[in-house]
Amino acid sequence: MAIAEFPGADVRAGRARIGRGVRIGEGTVIVADDLVLAEGAVVGPGCDLRSACLELGAGAQVGAGGRWWVADSARLGAGSVVDGGSDAVCRELTVGQGTYLGQRLRIGAGATMEERSIVRIGDGCQIAPDVTLNCTEPVLIGDQVGISAEVAVFTHGYHAGHPVRDGHGASFAGVELADAVWLGFRSVVLPGVRVGEGTVVAASATVTRTLPAGVLAAGVPAVVKRELRPQALDERGRREAVAALVAAWLERLAFKGLRVCEQPGGAGWDVSGRGGGWQVLLDTVAVSVELRPRGGSAAVFSFAEPLAVVGVLDEVGHDLRDFCRRATWLFPYEANSRGLVPERFARLLDGGAGAGHGRDSR
Repeated sequence: MAIAEFPGADVRAGRARIGRGVRIGEGTVIVADDLVLAEGAVVGPGCDLRSACLELGAGAQVGAGGRWWVADSARLGAGSVVDGGSDAVCRELTVGQGTYLGQRLRIGAGATMEERSIVRIGDGCQIAPDVTLNCTEPVLIGDQVGISAEVAVFTHGYHAGHPVRDGHGASFAGVELADAVWLGFRSVVLPGVRVGEGTVVAASATVTRTLPAGVLAAGVPAVVKRELRPQALDERGRREAVAALVAAWLERLAFKGLRVCEQPGGAGWDVSGRGGGWQVLLDTVAVSVELRPRGGSAAVFSFAEPLAVVGVLDEVGHDLRDFCRRATWLFPYEANSRGLVPERFARLLDGGAGAGHGRDSR
């Protein structure tokens, strides 16, 4: 695919590799010495993305109005999504695979055109809207990290009215969030902090010192309240959890305007609507869910470890994967999944034309 095939977009690259199915929205400007847009990558309208090396993996998406000034390299892994209105100013930005970064993400917030202005975000992270990552010093985020809305991470802190020569302090130090950390709503992480693997920081807490792995911390300043000792589901618990998940999903499908009828015996359901029909079969022994579209190929969700999807997902399959994601069952798949829009909302979108579309997710 040639750069000239994106009418209404201004793409300037010294070297470019562009895969099949790439889309670039109208009014977008892309400037890079090296540009790699893998198969199915999407850049929304009105973006301004500039970097010496700009790389979007297969199926990666940048939402409308993104503004990135990343001096050395900006890499977004396969299947990752940066939602609309993102703003990034730093030396290096690396995002792993299957990560979601919410609307109005802000990477910068002062003095981030520096040598150590680096942000690295791992695989499978979930970052909510209106998060600020100040990266005067490195911000390193592991895999499967959750960051709630309006969280702020700072790597510098000082005030000209409180000079060091008068005995005041100034902080310039990186922040690290280890794998599976969860930062609650409006929490704040200050310079030099490392949050250990699996630790949860409560809403509105301010983290001023390093926290160990596997604890719940809360307060201003945040202190350890207790250890977290989760116990993995046994075989029976997993079967019960999956059965409850499927029941809740089918109830949600009914709300979205599909017709759901239980089959005799209680292990399967017929689903119809939106011009299609499906059988949903729950296997409590194999702990799996099979979707059989009418006239199409079946897809199977295996809830045994490791989680896996076998087959190709249609719109209902993607809805199930999206529902599982929100229940923390994260199924790997080569493309982003989206939930079906309920009919109540679909009719408001383009006179009903949005009936089969939903917000992109991981």
